[in-house]
Amino acid sequence: MAKKMSEADCFVRTDNQTYFQVDRRAYTSRAVWQRELQCIFDVCWLYACHASELVQNNSFLTRQIGGRPVLILRDEHGQVRAFLNSCSHRGAVVCQEERGERRKFTCPYHGWSYNQKGELVSMPGRDAYGDDKATRRYRMMALELDNYRGFYFIRFSKGQRSLQAYLDGACMYINLICDQSEADLEIIPGSHRHAMHANWKLLAENGVDAYHLPIAHSRFLRWIDEIGTNPISHKRTGVGLDLGNGHSVITSGPPSTGRPIAHWSPLFPEEMKGVVKKRFNRLVDCFGEERAREIAKNNRSLFIFPNVVFNDILGLNIRTFFPVSPDRVNITVWGAGFGDETSAERESRVSSLISFIGPVGFGTPTLKS
Repeated sequence: MAKKMSEADCFVRTDNQTYFQVDRRAYTSRAVWQRELQCIFDVCWLYACHASELVQNNSFLTRQIGGRPVLILRDEHGQVRAFLNSCSHRGAVVCQEERGERRKFTCPYHGWSYNQKGELVSMPGRDAYGDDKATRRYRMMALELDNYRGFYFIRFSKGQRSLQAYLDGACMYINLICDQSEADLEIIPGSHRHAMHANWKLLAENGVDAYHLPIAHSRFLRWIDEIGTNPISHKRTGVGLDLGNGHSVITSGPPSTGRPIAHWSPLFPEEMKGVVKKRFNRLVDCFGEERAREIAKNNRSLFIFPNVVFNDILGLNIRTFFPVSPDRVNITVWGAGFGDETSAERESRVSSLISFIGPVGFGTPTLKS
């Protein structure tokens, strides 16, 4: 009897030793995309926000996460909660503002209001809907929420695996990010939102692909050579590692572009040399020489499956992406820094970030050599 082929067998060919080939239909098929939404984005932990974006009690923010509108808030007691941003009556978006401070959220369609626990607290014509017991079932849908080192993730369906167990080996690299300063990490206000006509898996692969750097970003490398960076450092060495549960990381050094935390380069003002040196010495005092060098002198790009990349390179940036169709993906990029940075350090961090990221960044590929 012939062996029945699995769906994966139809798209993947490998000898498990020397080659791994994926059929291009996996990047174009609408049926595959729909399965990915159900089997990946509906069940995995998805990056939502950072604690620094909800510092004050009664603050909130709204985002599209995993293809759904989500409301995340810090209530009056300091507890962070997440809800599907959808009215339990007719499904309208309850909160249409991107961020703010509020104790109550009122649907703009029929005026149903919810408190910070997602409970229905008022509604026009309440008598028509029965007594309080009958209306208690009308509440906003709470989402599973957890955080690791201040990075909050949500999950749309309950599972057995905790967030930390899901992150697995990625935790060590999140620690390397957070340990760069004794001050708290914080998201820099603003974001870069754009879209690509491409399959989302290509962006996931790009996050841990150093092979393309000298080709696709040759213009950027020429520019940093011109301002005084040592070209030899472009030939840095590194490794790519499987961190479990689909997560992976590439690390490399020395960092030719410099790092705002403890590694100066000509991308930064001359007067920052002393500040950077002091930061590195502080890392040595806290962690010892070996870990200090690992934190400060290595670039790393951390991919957390399925759709967030932490680029800890020129400056720390966080990139999420979500497929709205087989050939279109929406992308958001946030910059991050630390609360004890001087205005000059923060300016250098942001300048370094936008020198590469964005529509006018030098990291934008060019067809001309």
